[in-house]
Amino acid sequence: MLCIKQCWLAFGCSLLVLLTSCSNAPRHVAVDPTNPEAIGHWEGRLNLRIANNPPEQFSTAFEMTGRPEKGQLSLLSPLGTTLAMVRWNPQGASLQQGSDVQNFVSMDELTLRLTGAALPLPQLMAWLDRTGPPVNGWQINAQALPSGRRVMADRLQPLPALKLTVLLDPNP
Repeated sequence: MLCIKQCWLAFGCSLLVLLTSCSNAPRHVAVDPTNPEAIGHWEGRLNLRIANNPPEQFSTAFEMTGRPEKGQLSLLSPLGTTLAMVRWNPQGASLQQGSDVQNFVSMDELTLRLTGAALPLPQLMAWLDRTGPPVNGWQINAQALPSGRRVMADRLQPLPALKLTVLLDPNP
């Protein structure tokens, strides 16, 4: 009996060491609007609700690097493994899930195919660091919190309605 407890304790300690060694310190580097070459970096959690019939909801950790013209977004599992990778540039966008890669003409087409609506990436990225520009058809609210920054974006028209919530990790 003692041997079984010791094995479980050793397994638990090993798992804890593994998980803490895989974690990264949160980084948050804003895109400088006066420098078009500046690259932003954000980490946190996102939740997307799509008012389809039946409703769909997607929630995951993420890491995003880039700017509206070029960048990448990694969607992460609770253990930090990459579930999907989205990359975009002026030539198009791609979605990679494991070894499966789908190519799209633009981020608008990619988000349209995945959510039923094109998400306004440049405007939403501006809201990650500060109060961004208004976006036609969207209600966007951003708040600075002690635990980071929260951006809530609601789109009521065209249907399906969407609710995107992003909670950014605080600066280290």
